[in-house]
Amino acid sequence: MGKQLILMLLVVWALPVEANWLNDINRKVRSLGEQPVPVANPLTELELTDYPTQYHYERIMVPTHDTPLFVLQAGLEHQKTVILIHGLGDLASKDWLNVIPALAQQYHVVAIDLPGFGLSQGAVFTYSPKEYAKVIDWVIGQYRHSDGVHLVGHSMGGAISLYYANQYPGRIERLVLVDAAGILDRTAYIKHLSTRDNDQTDLPQGLRRVIARVDNFADKILEKTGTGLDPTRLFSGDSSLRNMTIGDKTNMNAALALMEQNFSVLNYQTMPATQLIWGALDTVAPLRTANALQHVLPLSQLQVINDAGHVPMKSHPHVFNQLLLTSLQGPVVSRLQPSNNVSQRVGHCFQDDKTHFSGQYKEIILNDCKLVRFNRVDTESLSMTDSILSMEKSRVGRAGQTLQITRSAINATDTEIHGRMYSQHSRFDFAGVTFYGESPMFVSQASTRLVLSLTRMITPTQSTRLGGSYVLAEQSLESAL
Repeated sequence: MGKQLILMLLVVWALPVEANWLNDINRKVRSLGEQPVPVANPLTELELTDYPTQYHYERIMVPTHDTPLFVLQAGLEHQKTVILIHGLGDLASKDWLNVIPALAQQYHVVAIDLPGFGLSQGAVFTYSPKEYAKVIDWVIGQYRHSDGVHLVGHSMGGAISLYYANQYPGRIERLVLVDAAGILDRTAYIKHLSTRDNDQTDLPQGLRRVIARVDNFADKILEKTGTGLDPTRLFSGDSSLRNMTIGDKTNMNAALALMEQNFSVLNYQTMPATQLIWGALDTVAPLRTANALQHVLPLSQLQVINDAGHVPMKSHPHVFNQLLLTSLQGPVVSRLQPSNNVSQRVGHCFQDDKTHFSGQYKEIILNDCKLVRFNRVDTESLSMTDSILSMEKSRVGRAGQTLQITRSAINATDTEIHGRMYSQHSRFDFAGVTFYGESPMFVSQASTRLVLSLTRMITPTQSTRLGGSYVLAEQSLESAL
């Protein structure tokens, strides 16, 4: 009897991968003890008019919320599953119709209409990332095949997928975010919408300085609104008021709930390997969002489609599909750490006589400069007076160093700040920024405003995740938390 069992195990072990019948049997055995999923209203031919006939469709009831859910499946013969989560809008899963044929050649594809959208309209609840994550987890448990799951989300669906990966660690192998929206602090996003590109060499420098001053003044006004009365919080605390005023207005319900979610406080260290695919010209979810996410995600890569906007899978389907397949199959590697700074170079700017900086410096001094940009700058010291600075992918300061910022503004993305920063009458917009040093790391000496997205403060003993708007008098940022 023992020899027969060993022989049977060897035969099973030697079966080719194509022998999917064993997996099918396992799934059927597991399902014997499960309760059947109730079927919602049957789909009609009219509802499926825009969908290809070769795929499998159903509308079922989701037990977690007792709501109908439209599910599309393709590539049923494959064992690795890819779940597609759409964004805001009336098209819902139709946004993926250019993508599914390429995926279905290698993957089992599951595309859903989130509750309230498309062919999943029905029950009304708070369409928040938290509630949608419960739906996604049920879908994964119900539809996944045996070889693991990849999760792909676009726009609002990208934000929901990011939240899901944080709340349900270990459930997916790889996360792909496509132009994920709603990640930055709302004040930072509104400022992005109102700011023009002043880095235009065809405009006279004097005119660009004037435009920069105007934008800077507008930013001050917008930042004040970010720390004032927030009417959306009225809906957050009163579900009856939300239902009475918003009701079944799906896009408004979901957009409001997305705004209420603070993505800055998620624990990104637990995230799976993540691929970011972004349209460089996206005005809905600016590329700054991708750079900030890459800063906090420990294992991530960014692929940019240079002439694409917010929906690259529809505007550039061939390029997008190639990037998506590569994202699902190729390795994800950590970014290289910057080399040690041994430079003795000193950078100066006075009234914008030098506006662009890159590379290593011992020190940079800015005085009355409104158009300064740092790109991949590594400087041990920075002092600013009456200046406006935009920097990305940079490292500023060193342990024990004090950075002095006076009557100035800094917009920083994907940046490290070491040592301690002192501020007087200044403003900061940080997205994907990490402070390293001893507390207190950020000290306001007089009247400072901060807008923080995906920001961290790391000391030898603790790590603090920050997001939101802050107004400081004479105090440290840590004391305002």
